[in-house]
Amino acid sequence: MDKPRLSCPRCYSQSRQTRDGRTPAGSQRYRCAACGCRYTPFPREQGYAEDLRFQALQLYLEGNSMREVARLLNVNHQSVANWMKDYARYLPPDLPPDIAELARLEGLFVL
Repeated sequence: MDKPRLSCPRCYSQSRQTRDGRTPAGSQRYRCAACGCRYTPFPREQGYAEDLRFQALQLYLEGNSMREVARLLNVNHQSVANWMKDYARYLPPDLPPDIAELARLEGLFVL
């Protein structure tokens, strides 16, 4: 089975496409020898999946600290803090007192 021929996004040349390292996400990068363009034909998503972020939110709302959530999910604690800050703007204003107090102590939002 032949693999699909790559074409440069700038000059559309299909010949002389050489590998040129990898992106931070791990995708193969290529360089067109005709025009010098560097490109990634099949880029990978960078970052964490939405279901992992939601799981972090659930763990946090159950009373775990951000660092505990980070340890449980094997992610950086600053990522968890950023996710909680993003989710805070979608939380309703009439939260139960214990969750609202916890969010206020963590500095996520002002009630």
